[in-house]
Amino acid sequence: MSEVITGGCLCGAVRYRCTAAPNNVGLCQCERCQRQSGSAFLMATVFARDAVEFERGELKVFAAFDDDGQGLYRHFCPTCGSAVMITLDRYPEIRSIMGGTLDDKSWLKPTYSLWTSSGQPWLVLPPGIRLHPDYPDGAVA
Repeated sequence: MSEVITGGCLCGAVRYRCTAAPNNVGLCQCERCQRQSGSAFLMATVFARDAVEFERGELKVFAAFDDDGQGLYRHFCPTCGSAVMITLDRYPEIRSIMGGTLDDKSWLKPTYSLWTSSGQPWLVLPPGIRLHPDYPDGAVA
């Protein structure tokens, strides 16, 4: 992993850089993340808010709210549709950058997985990953 972490969307319209190491890397297996990623899970690389800088492009946002009115915002490229980032009302101090959008993904190593209760039965995660059946407080902050 380099000092500055860079990435962007599929078409290149959106580019970002992260100027600090991530707080953590995790997976989410909730049904919404499965739909967004088009896969069995979504990989989030969690950075401090101030470490994420967008150098090019604008993101569109899809908002969803839980029963308490807390928002989860999925940011994506309006041109190619690539999921780039998630932000949450409950954790305004972080930015979850989608692991697949990083230029160098070779160093990514998830340490936890959320919403395993919604996980696909055929998915076997590597040993050592903390498994959470739902969304525990403090899991991504």
